[in-house]
This record gives sequence, C-alpha cells and structure tokens, in this order.
Amino acid sequence: MEQGTGSNPSLADQAAELTLTLKVTTLLLNAVSMEEPVKALVGRVADLCHGAAVVYDADGAIVESSGEAPTRLIWNEVAASHATDQEFSIGRWHLRTRTVALHDGVHVLAIGTRSEDLLPRLGDVLLDTAERMLAAVNGIQHGASLRDRRDNAHVLATLQDGVLPSREHRHWGRLAQYKFPSYVPLRALEAAAPGGESATEAHVQRLIDSAKSFGVALLVSIRRLDQETPATISAVIPAAGRAEAWLNQVAQTLTVGTSAPFGALAETPAAFREAEMALEIARSRARSFAADAGPATATEIVRLDEVDLATWLLSQVDGQQLLARMRPILHELRGADTLHATLVTYLALDQNITATAQAMFVHANTIRYRLGKIEELFGEPVTSAAFVTNLYLCLQSPVLGRQRALGHQHDVAAGG
Repeated sequence: MEQGTGSNPSLADQAAELTLTLKVTTLLLNAVSMEEPVKALVGRVADLCHGAAVVYDADGAIVESSGEAPTRLIWNEVAASHATDQEFSIGRWHLRTRTVALHDGVHVLAIGTRSEDLLPRLGDVLLDTAERMLAAVNGIQHGASLRDRRDNAHVLATLQDGVLPSREHRHWGRLAQYKFPSYVPLRALEAAAPGGESATEAHVQRLIDSAKSFGVALLVSIRRLDQETPATISAVIPAAGRAEAWLNQVAQTLTVGTSAPFGALAETPAAFREAEMALEIARSRARSFAADAGPATATEIVRLDEVDLATWLLSQVDGQQLLARMRPILHELRGADTLHATLVTYLALDQNITATAQAMFVHANTIRYRLGKIEELFGEPVTSAAFVTNLYLCLQSPVLGRQRALGHQHDVAAGG
C-alpha cells in the first residue's frame, strides 16, 4: 500500500504534464493552418507565456516577434554563448532560448515573461512544442517552395521550347499564376556568375527573394549546356513596372544579358537567343572593365535593344573571322603599350586631347606627339572618320572598359 501511495503523486504529475502538453500543442497546432503560420505561432507562444516570443535567424535578424521584450539585448545574450538552451534575465524579463535547426538554416527561438514562476512551469513545454511546430511549418513551406520551383522551371522550359500562337492564351493563363499581368511585354534574361563560376541554386534563390521584394514576376531556372560549361541562369520577367530597377540590382552581383521586349509568347525562343548574345557582350565588357578597374567590379548588364549599331554588328560576326580581320590593325600596336593605352583613352574620351592628357596625367602636347606616332604607324590621319571607325571596331572592348573605369574613378573622386 505504501508503494502504491508513493507512486500516485508521480502518476498525477505525469498526467498533469501530459494534459498541459496536449493543451499547448492544440493551441499552437491551430497556428499551422493560418495564412502566416510562423507569425501566428509566435503570437500564440507569446500569449501563452503572458509576455513575448521571438524567432531570430543565424545572424540575429528577427524573423518574427510578438510582445515588447528587449529583442536586441536578448540576441546579445544569445550571441555571447554557444549553448543550445539558455536561461537568463534582463531587467524584469525572465527568458529562455533554444537553438533550432530548420531546412533554411539555424534559428533561435526565445520566449520571455515578467512572471517569475511561469517559465519553470511552462518553459520546457512551450519550447519543445514550439520547436516541433516551427520544424513542421518550415518543412511544409520548404516542400511547397520546391514544388513551386519545379513548376516555375517547367513553365519556363515550355516557353523556351516554343508555343504555338493559337495556344498563347492558355499559356498566359499559366503565367498569371506567377503574377505576370496578362499580355504585358516580356524580356528574356541570361545571367552568369562573375569570374567564370557556375551559377548555383543559391543564386537562383537570391533572385527569387529579391524579385519578390521588388514585386517583380519571375520565371527562372538553372541552364547547363554540358559538364564543361559553367551553368548560367535563364529567366523571363515583365518589361515594365519595377523590373528595370530590379535588373540593375541583379547586375551588382551577376553579369546579365537581356533580350529586347517582346509581346508574343511564340517569340520566346528567339528572345533567349538575343539574351544569350547580350550576355556575351556583357561578359566581354565585364572582362575589359575588370582589366582596367579590378575584378571586384567585374559585373555588367546589357539590354540588347539598347546597344549601339557597332556593338550589334560585332556580335553578329563569327569570332574567329573577326579576329582575323582585326589582326593586321592590332599587330601594328603590338609592343607599343603606351601608344595602345593612349589610343584607347583617346577613343574612350571622344577624341578629346585635353581630357586624354588629364586622364593619363601628361601634357596635351605629349598626347599630340603620340597620336602623330600612331599616324606614322598606320599611314592614316586620326581625323579620318573611316580610320577612327576601324580603330574603334578593333578596340571597342577595351575602349568601353576604359570609359567605365574613368566614370568609376570620377564617381569615387566625387564621393558617389
């Protein structure tokens, strides 16, 4: 009898704990079905502890919070320790934290209350249950995100393969699912990681996240021709709204080429050929700028509808044939590095002798002397339109790189 009597409190405690766990689980489980489940979950945890709840990412940024707890001070305490679970006080706030591993990285869940006796009774149950719910929500969202990515890439592949004009209305309906306005002009886009690296899923996810923040509709996927060629990113975006501002942001980290705007979905395959051409031009410009201003600045964006006639003509010619035609002109400058640099700067500054002298930190007469030597080399006056045109076509890439480098130096000097 004494043994049975002694065991009754333990059974009662277990029953009470189970009842509390079920109650907390039921209350938190309802949050999973909400439109914003993480926000709803954090709000209910805060209500249950009559205080506050916060979810931080691994860098301390607040993912979601509810209540008036000192969130920055809490994170400072968390960051100062590597413990998975922590318990501490800040002023009148009593706090418990837990580090949790989710699909999208490590997060920290913090709960706080001004009631001194609440966390000893409820803290473990709240943290355990909230951790499981966060993992469930994160898993659901991760799965949904993967399905969306697959569907998104499938729609893009269908457009790249070509659609019949008679079926365009059906495909516009599918685009509407990705927030594309009906029959808005589009751009095809090809993007490459700088330095010849392959584009990765991380690049794609950053594009998706940034497009969402700009409110830009996006179809996107990785494009890999073969194992030897670095993968690039293919995408379709609207040619309207905030898409242009978004493109400029993308070009800060990726080299980008886009087609001219197009309105018929049947034109998508041709638009991607334009985007590939624009990407090659952008890569060439980025390499030239990197050679002049350093690799840290080696990204570029080229919209094919905005390139000048000379650039467009050069992009249409076979590279080997073009090099063969350029070789006799470039041969004359081989070994004459000073003359080559002078000519490139002179062309980059619209044949302005004074500006060229200032950019090269020499006297204007020195530039005139060098231009005279160039005229002797080629037997042509530098005032000849035909001669200057031929020189520009041969030296366009370094000329554009020099133009951009000079503009960059001006911006730095001006504090821009």
